[in-house]
Amino acid sequence: MNEETTIQWIEDIDIVAAMVSFTYRSVQKHFAKELTRYHIGWGHFAILMSLYDQEGRSQETLAQSRGFDKTMIAKSILRLEEEGIVYRKIDPDDKRVKRLYLTEKGKKLRPEMERIGFKLNSLLLKDFNSDELSSALKSVRKIALNAAKL
Repeated sequence: MNEETTIQWIEDIDIVAAMVSFTYRSVQKHFAKELTRYHIGWGHFAILMSLYDQEGRSQETLAQSRGFDKTMIAKSILRLEEEGIVYRKIDPDDKRVKRLYLTEKGKKLRPEMERIGFKLNSLLLKDFNSDELSSALKSVRKIALNAAKL
């Protein structure tokens, strides 16, 4: 019996959700492999990248801005604290809010985290010309905007 290969399945499938799901799982595997030595995973990486953009965010605004589940954020922040990468500080103006900051260790990881993210993007966009790249970005953004409304 001739079994279907992954490549055959990808080339034959016309269901966007299935392709997005496959891509997501593949990205997760890549991140797992790349981030193992740092004892963090994809969710931790996403939090770090967000904090590199804007330190001092609250857990709630971080969750809202990236579409993360609040429970996932809370567990991920605990792990990042245990690894000595981030710390929480109570907001002096609103004692109910905890702000997130990078430790020196977290700041030193930035070049490596950016390298990992850039490498993944390069792998995903390999062999795209500039027109294809522009079109792909528009299409994937449109899919993400539609997904944000689900």
